[in-house]
Amino acid sequence: KGVIDSDFNYDRLQLLYRQPILLGGFGRFTSTLEAGKTFGGVPLGLLNVVPGNQTLFTIEGTFPLLDFYEFVTDEYASLHMEHNFNGRLFARIPLLRDLDLREIVTFRSIYGQLSDESRLLNASTSNPVLFAPDRNIYYSYSFGIGNIFRVFRLDFHFRGNYFDIQDSRSFGITGAFGFYF
Repeated sequence: KGVIDSDFNYDRLQLLYRQPILLGGFGRFTSTLEAGKTFGGVPLGLLNVVPGNQTLFTIEGTFPLLDFYEFVTDEYASLHMEHNFNGRLFARIPLLRDLDLREIVTFRSIYGQLSDESRLLNASTSNPVLFAPDRNIYYSYSFGIGNIFRVFRLDFHFRGNYFDIQDSRSFGITGAFGFYF
């Protein structure tokens, strides 16, 4: 049984907009814009954690080179852009044309802040030091190959900045399995 402190109150606002655009013979462009704000100082469990991805799988909406809890914010804005060229480039290379591969380019970015009120609330020996991407906009980009054997996708990820964070990864490879029609 838990006790809820009557003085503890927070409000959260999150907005998400996703827009796929078909570009005819040039493939499909998909953009996702997300923004959020948590009002008032809140403990770590209620802050907005930038979704890192330490797995070997491509997970939509995550940042593949960030560790879990690498960035934590109480206000943020993120942008994910992906362009699937649908084989437009590989179709021009004779040996690759027969494999029917798809080229994919992805760009991800996020900017966020952590209020002093939330920092003070979480400043203890049991909590790690919390960082927010507030010096610069964190960004990463990826180049991928899809439709491998008609069901696999490989993405090669590159970190754009924040290399000074301890144990940060500057390169990674993820994969996905799925049928796309």
